[in-house]
Amino acid sequence: MGRNITFLQDIQDAYALLADLGVVIIDEDGNELTHVSNHNSISRITHDHWGENKYYQEFINPLKVIRQPTVIDNRMGLKIIVSPIRTSPQHVGFILAGYFMEMSARPFVCEYAKRNFPEIKGLEQAIKEVPELSDDEINERCQTIGKLVDIAETYFKFGIVTKHEDESTAFLYRNLESMRLDQANPSSFIEEMYHLHHQIEFIGLAVEKENEEYHIETLHGSNTDQLKGLTFLMGEGFLGHTLATEQLQFWQNVSNDPRVNFFRRHRIEPKSLFCVPIYKDKTVIGILFGGSLNKEITDTRFLDQLKIHSSLLSVLVTSQHLKENLHNHLMELSTFNEVFRVMTTVKEIKRVLYILVDISINIIRGPFACIVFKPEVNQSKVDIVSRGLKSTEINGYGYEVAVRAFSKSKIVNWEEPIQQETSWGTKVLEFPLRYNDQLYGVLCVGLSPGNSPEKFKPFLSSLAIAGSISIHLCQNGDAAGTDDYIINLLYELLRQQNEVKYQLAEKIKMHVKDFISYLNERNRTLVKISGLVCYEFEFLKGYLSDNKSLSILEGCFRVLEQKESSSRESEILALVYKFSSDDEKLESIHELESIDYDLREQFTSYIQKQLVVETVISFEEERPVASKNNPISESTNVTDTLKKKLGLSSREIEVLNQVLKGFNNREIATNLFISEHTVKNHITRILQKLGVSDRSQAIAMIYQLGYSPI
Repeated sequence: MGRNITFLQDIQDAYALLADLGVVIIDEDGNELTHVSNHNSISRITHDHWGENKYYQEFINPLKVIRQPTVIDNRMGLKIIVSPIRTSPQHVGFILAGYFMEMSARPFVCEYAKRNFPEIKGLEQAIKEVPELSDDEINERCQTIGKLVDIAETYFKFGIVTKHEDESTAFLYRNLESMRLDQANPSSFIEEMYHLHHQIEFIGLAVEKENEEYHIETLHGSNTDQLKGLTFLMGEGFLGHTLATEQLQFWQNVSNDPRVNFFRRHRIEPKSLFCVPIYKDKTVIGILFGGSLNKEITDTRFLDQLKIHSSLLSVLVTSQHLKENLHNHLMELSTFNEVFRVMTTVKEIKRVLYILVDISINIIRGPFACIVFKPEVNQSKVDIVSRGLKSTEINGYGYEVAVRAFSKSKIVNWEEPIQQETSWGTKVLEFPLRYNDQLYGVLCVGLSPGNSPEKFKPFLSSLAIAGSISIHLCQNGDAAGTDDYIINLLYELLRQQNEVKYQLAEKIKMHVKDFISYLNERNRTLVKISGLVCYEFEFLKGYLSDNKSLSILEGCFRVLEQKESSSRESEILALVYKFSSDDEKLESIHELESIDYDLREQFTSYIQKQLVVETVISFEEERPVASKNNPISESTNVTDTLKKKLGLSSREIEVLNQVLKGFNNREIATNLFISEHTVKNHITRILQKLGVSDRSQAIAMIYQLGYSPI
């Protein structure tokens, strides 16, 4: 057993003297675990001649079924007490105690030994020294050996528990290290669990796939391969029950339970079964399951360790899913970058449409892709570019999409992608090709059975946005492939995809323009490209060709990394970006120590000037005067009222000021350096928050509150 057994040897010696018998402990393979205690003449002779491993094996193999101390005859007719040592569910070995004989049996034993073992010297004399015991004396010695068995089982149980805990700790450490080195995978993890828990005869992992189906991905155990690849639903049988309850479950004596039919259908008859939910964050994404096939699992102590191991498996499965999603995302990003690169050089709308269709059907690997496109707003016809559709399908489905998209009744609000189904039963994702308020067409992508729509929406949405911008720029005669075209495309893509970054880009452009004006300088290039600092420089290098623009942007990123830049324009852009992206904290710009101190001070003065507020106070009406005992409530500040009571944001108040001054949407967009589309959105939200339906009602309400435009 590889353990220090001095304690057990001492106990064995004491009980051997108490029983007046020779005693030894052997394992299941016939190896002696202790030395023979209380050696006498007969025990020495038998040990010298038959104390080898093979003789022990021959002797004990038929005795592995016994459950308590039992008296057995040896090859000469001498009696031995044999008792198994069990540590449920394992069988450690046996205690052998002897020798003795029944009353009046000595002559028969001596005669047998003389006839069959004449070559063994001293055997006859040794037999004469063997005690004859009555039935009561034999029972007494069996009870004594039974007490030794109890002590031995406790000793070995402690050793097995300690050994298993050591093995479990080593298992956890080994797999944590493998996860750190990115070498772990669920299959090998579960295989190790199978070998660690000896009472488990099969163990597997099922993970969620499509339509709430769960797929058995990994399985270890004899005669269970037929379960691999099978699927089941939540609530179905024992496995589905665990998914529904989201709790560890352990069942015994399940042979006659109808919920075991999932296994029985595939010729597997479990005796015991456990199921443990596997989580991704707080969501169950699968289950770890297993059990026994030949006998009940009665020792449930392994369940506590199973909880720990399943938690680690949850981390491992989640990590694997994240890696797969990241890999897919990078693949999509790489593909999108290539598509975007091509589309920035295309000058014909028809070519843009073909690119969108070809990329969609190849990436999604669906049955078809098509675009229903309206060349002119006032025309009543549409063009259809398709791959994978028959002419009859094009006419039927294309007409139906055209009616939903371009009829005067406006059947569908094409703000977001929608999911439809064709007349022949194919599911379709439909993406609007729109720029601002104009709908140019609809990108329609068919899905193969089993494909999840949510999996492809982000990529196809990005593709549709890029296509929409490209179509708009082509229709408006902007020169495809030029830097101005690409810069406009990048800004619009940012607006469509990431409103937060777009607002940051607009804020940066505004501050760059105002700060340059504050310095009495002019720099159209810097203002034009300033918002692009929200992109990665490596990404921009693939699209911009103007060396001056690239140099300014690269210098800005160098300054942000605390490196030197020879360009004053780069330093200005870095100052504005740092200030704008860090919640407009003025102290943050002093972290950029590589920037000239005087320039930082000039930017500080510019910002402080921006914070100056001009206010006209009327003395014609009485107002409460603030004092220590009579502070003016914040509610008297109308701006605070607009923010707190009406819930208007700072940007919405800026837009509201422009409305009060009589500016239209285009003028507001120009004044605030934002798009008309953004202005329209802000005004819509303002009207909703004020609870009015048009601008005139909003203006009247604001003036009633005592607010005047700044």
